[in-house]
Amino acid sequence: MRKFDIIRKKILSQEKGTIRKSSYQLRVALGYPNRYEVGIANLGFQSIYKILNQMERVSCERFFLFDYKLPDKVRALESGDPLNFFQLVSFSVPFELDYLNILKMLKQAKVPLLRKERDENHPFLIAGGVAVTLNPEVLSPFFDLIFIGEGEEGIKDIAEIFLEASGKGYSRKKLFMELSRVKGVYLPEFYEPVYDEKGLLREYKIEKGFPYKIEKRIANLEKIETYSSIVTPLSHFKNMFIVETGRGCTWRCRFCAAGHIYKPFRFHKKEKIISEIEKYCGGTKSVGLLGSLVSDLPFLEEVCFELYQKGYGIGISSLRVDKVTPNLLDILIESGLKTLTLAPEAGTERMWKIIDKRIKREDVLNAVRRAKEKNLEKLKLYFIIGLPSEKKKDIEGIVDLIKKIHKIFIENVGTALVAVRREVILSINPFVPKAHTPFQWAPMDSEKSLKNKLKIISDGIRGLKGIKFERKSVKEAVLQGILSQGDRNVGMGLYYSVKENLPLSQAFRKAGVDTGFLAFEEKPKEYVFPWEMVEAGEKRL
Repeated sequence: MRKFDIIRKKILSQEKGTIRKSSYQLRVALGYPNRYEVGIANLGFQSIYKILNQMERVSCERFFLFDYKLPDKVRALESGDPLNFFQLVSFSVPFELDYLNILKMLKQAKVPLLRKERDENHPFLIAGGVAVTLNPEVLSPFFDLIFIGEGEEGIKDIAEIFLEASGKGYSRKKLFMELSRVKGVYLPEFYEPVYDEKGLLREYKIEKGFPYKIEKRIANLEKIETYSSIVTPLSHFKNMFIVETGRGCTWRCRFCAAGHIYKPFRFHKKEKIISEIEKYCGGTKSVGLLGSLVSDLPFLEEVCFELYQKGYGIGISSLRVDKVTPNLLDILIESGLKTLTLAPEAGTERMWKIIDKRIKREDVLNAVRRAKEKNLEKLKLYFIIGLPSEKKKDIEGIVDLIKKIHKIFIENVGTALVAVRREVILSINPFVPKAHTPFQWAPMDSEKSLKNKLKIISDGIRGLKGIKFERKSVKEAVLQGILSQGDRNVGMGLYYSVKENLPLSQAFRKAGVDTGFLAFEEKPKEYVFPWEMVEAGEKRL
């Protein structure tokens, strides 16, 4: 027995909710370009897996990037079959830094990387998810179809077309014409980029019959159920049943993509959330509430209280600092909450105004006071450095805010009813401009400046007991900036890196990519972004 078979059977034996189908007409391999424990915790990935398998004539299996060195590791988890055994191979892509993993996985699976190198004997490749919805162009050389927007309803439309095509013997052109009529479908083959003499994108030459703009697909949340159909102790969220509470964000901070690509803000009804948990949780008593704006649900306390009364432990994503109420904290702590996660993002009123965060310093400190009064053990704080218009005093403002938080949460333990060993976890992240946000024209801060700002913060909090400083890689952030802003040439740089085993810097040069311009220069007002074909955007401030 192959080592991969031993490992996959061990994984499957610990899953609850795995789907296996013996009868099907269309076979789909759904991939997540990262480790199993990360991918299985992704709700979008799980939703597509469930939806495809609910279709009578469709079978969907999963594959992941495994850490161990095996020659046959890129195979379907359910059957162990290689990717070339499937008609459709689809990737769920939430993060740009996973792009390289996609190419490595295809190479290991012996699937030709470039779209133009494949024919009818190879799988049809599809990509979907947040990263490619923001900017589909970096992966355009590799994928036959890129889905723009929320895929729960769109993936069913796509599968139905493939089922019909196999029954009626569609030509390749007929298949593409039918797919192009599905809202959210982008077919890169028919959109040719045209560059000016400086190498900057000027426009797209679009083949006749294909849409000038790709309209983002927005799912009707009343018609879909979004929950984790598979629960496993191997997940990043160990044995936790995750349910979606809503999509989008009404606050729409200027740096954040979630509030801009998932508009309008929608939330699931209270009764629906409770019903899905009770109907599908499969006996687990650990429930995670997921959403970009969980803390703004008008019935959040009611949902949490009802779940607590039913004996569920509750996990929740970060809360807005001005939404941390004593009653909500009581319920969450009683249900097992150990760490309160907050995202101040900045440390001064000036920067909060620039990013349109709409909070005040006292809101942050009040949330910390409530966490201390309720004897929480840990506090996790997210900050961003390198934001547009940021000055040294704004970085010093972050240090000052951390010191104030430390004094309240850790130094004043004696005022608490029960002494606990407390910890403040700091996550400091470099700003990366995202497509379709008001900051998409903004440059990243230089590597030298970002490292200096990290040093100011590190030096400023040195000596404070109980602080854990999670440093983020500046080089990775810069790469993410290049991938976030990149076009097909950036994709070809990734191709050269994987195909010829070149360092990324050398591969980008070979592809003619000006990484300095993409990452560190402000884009002019008339600049044509690579995601020009996506029907969404922001007016320059």
